[in-house]
Amino acid sequence: MSSTKSNLRLRVFAGPNGSGKSTIINAVRDLKVREIPVDFGIYINADEIANELLDGTISFDKYEIKTNIEEFLAFTLSSGLINETFSKQDFLETFSLEKNQITLLNPELNERLGQIMADFLRRKLLADRKKFSFETVFSHPSKIDIMREAKAAGYKVYLYFVSTESPQINKYRVKVRTQKGGHDVPEDKIEQRYYRSLELMFDAAQIAYQAYFFDNSKDGEDFRLFAHFKNVRGEKEWDPIDEENVPGWFIEYYSKKVKK
Repeated sequence: MSSTKSNLRLRVFAGPNGSGKSTIINAVRDLKVREIPVDFGIYINADEIANELLDGTISFDKYEIKTNIEEFLAFTLSSGLINETFSKQDFLETFSLEKNQITLLNPELNERLGQIMADFLRRKLLADRKKFSFETVFSHPSKIDIMREAKAAGYKVYLYFVSTESPQINKYRVKVRTQKGGHDVPEDKIEQRYYRSLELMFDAAQIAYQAYFFDNSKDGEDFRLFAHFKNVRGEKEWDPIDEENVPGWFIEYYSKKVKK
């Protein structure tokens, strides 16, 4: 059943590769507000979708949507995800879609199809007015666009942003994760996305109803929630902030933008 305007929610877990988004997600899942677990709605993670595609067929039923090849193709063609390096024919040879189930046909393109599916699911769930959550590295402004569109559609948008003080930390953590069988990301992409993600953080926060900011720079220590605001009658109400413990990345990419 679709959510009414009063309880529509979008939760966005954002931050550079290797910052610890999964850790934040798990912590929020375990959180209870007035003894009630936080409602994620339908959760979308492109990396998890890509891995599931390698294991077999995915039913769109798990995301509470119905679709078909015509709708999926029309979305992809209009999304800008088809280009010179990945043609319409390449796309059609990547999967089959029947009876609301999608099957990967080319294992080498699982990540590409996973990204397309995640984008499609976000758009479909927004159109269907369902509660949903997603994880993103903020590598593209389109993630800001969907937050903006959700807010305009009556959603309360929650932003959970986590970063570290340096992309070198992120590179090391992704390397360790990969050695344990996790998702790999080339080092040049990690660095590019690190700065791109931080550049988009401020704009994303201006859309949010509530925003939580975490630093996860220190290995062997828990992540740290250092700032949170809630919009009340159009104004941000910040919790008290210990300015001595505000990380440099937040000062550079948020505080300085406020002062401009």
